[in-house]
Amino acid sequence: MEDAWWVKVIGFMRVMSWRFPSAIYFLVIQLLVVFVALVEIFGNRFRPTPWQDSCWGRLFSAVEHLGSHLRVASCLLFPAVQLVVGISHPSWISLPFFIGSCVGLVDWSLTSNFLGLFRWWRPLQLYAGFNIVFLYVYQLPIGLPKLFQRIADFIGLYKISGKSDWPEICSALSLVVFYIVVP
Repeated sequence: MEDAWWVKVIGFMRVMSWRFPSAIYFLVIQLLVVFVALVEIFGNRFRPTPWQDSCWGRLFSAVEHLGSHLRVASCLLFPAVQLVVGISHPSWISLPFFIGSCVGLVDWSLTSNFLGLFRWWRPLQLYAGFNIVFLYVYQLPIGLPKLFQRIADFIGLYKISGKSDWPEICSALSLVVFYIVVP
């Protein structure tokens, strides 16, 4: 496997990790996620028409009903998660979340309108997506030039490892939760 450089870049190959079943389980889970995503994207082509009357239809409606309750809970959690993203690991990259939280809280306090907390949530969702991609690319085991490493350290990117501090871990988790919870 000397010529499989892409396997090392993606992170599947680490010092003969294919001998351990955990790497295979990880690969199987990723392939299942891809399969579910493709079925969801192209689902109308594969499903027969009367699927609503089957047990899958009933399960889907139950999940949809549960989803509406989770949607309300996510709307209530959204301002708190946005604030945690902004203050858990203070850096230039988390500054827009903090500013968005402050503007939303000021708008809510001045107008007594709860919808003020959701100001700028679409641009922040796009920004969170780019932030997640940048953090993921920064985690890859590839050597970056010193200039890129300095820029990444200056704006607030970090590598997550076993020695990471709680603010870094909390920031990464809250960033992913923010991206999921955005209404």
